[in-house]
Amino acid sequence: MFTKFVPLVFVLASATASFAGELAPPTTTTTSVKNDPSLFLGLSWTFGGTGIGGGTPGVSLKLLSTNKRDAPAASAGVTYNLDGTFGCDLGIGYNTSDASMTFGYDFCKRGVQFGVGGTKKPDTVTTTSVTPG
Repeated sequence: MFTKFVPLVFVLASATASFAGELAPPTTTTTSVKNDPSLFLGLSWTFGGTGIGGGTPGVSLKLLSTNKRDAPAASAGVTYNLDGTFGCDLGIGYNTSDASMTFGYDFCKRGVQFGVGGTKKPDTVTTTSVTPG
């Protein structure tokens, strides 16, 4: 008698699995990263002039064209130099996973500028959609 129930168990299990598959349509999950322009805040050093070691340290606020990690970016910003002057610069930047670096030309101080600081990390967006079956 037991041998007659074994095939019945397999038939019921496969029917249940088939029925459950019809109730749950397939879903697709997509993860994307939003690489937006970002503000850079950091320390900078403008070379040339009569400051410390021929240069001037300062605090910079810049706009970087992207906050994508391990990628280059364009930069534009202003700097308050510790000698009491202001700078205005254009250049390029590079975002690593932990910090951002900039290199450019300060038109107000007429010198090459290097900066190290940080930007906001990119936002991650996850979307789930149901595929009609």
